[in-house]
Amino acid sequence: MITLREASLGLTGAWQLAKRDPAGMQYFDASIDGFWRSFYAALIAAPAYVMLAGLRLVERPVATSSLRIVLIEAIAYVVGWVAYPLITFYLAAALERRERYLGYIVAYNWATVIQVAVYLPIAALAATGVAPEAVIGIVGAVIAIAVLTYQYYIARIALDVMPMAAVGLLIVDIFLSLALNGTVETLEMR
Repeated sequence: MITLREASLGLTGAWQLAKRDPAGMQYFDASIDGFWRSFYAALIAAPAYVMLAGLRLVERPVATSSLRIVLIEAIAYVVGWVAYPLITFYLAAALERRERYLGYIVAYNWATVIQVAVYLPIAALAATGVAPEAVIGIVGAVIAIAVLTYQYYIARIALDVMPMAAVGLLIVDIFLSLALNGTVETLEMR
């Protein structure tokens, strides 16, 4: 079980990294126990993910049962939290950074909470139609670039890799997310 202190430290470390402070890594427990406990970040981010999924369905209604949607979204959420760390385990070994893998995934997991919190307001604005689509598009693009830059920075700092290796990890994460989102959309449309 994770303690409130460890969750607070994880979020603080993620916030420090968002401010481009490499000392943010000191807040994370990079042990094997800290690695497993960092997946509690998925529970913290889950309410925001549920809201994001609901907002997506407002924008793109589907003609399928609520139970099917809940199951698809729940499975996708779990896969999203497990697939990238699993793939990265092998990539870290290939990059000769296996000793830094645990700290990277701990930082990555806690950073995901911040990323979801950043995406939620813009998704809400898009779904409600409060702001013009052009404004939503521009703000959404700025947020996407900021999040990608954040993920790149975490890979660079946590794994201590060269820029191209960090870009490669970012590309893997993007393609994995696109594949997962495409699968979810396809399954929800059936």
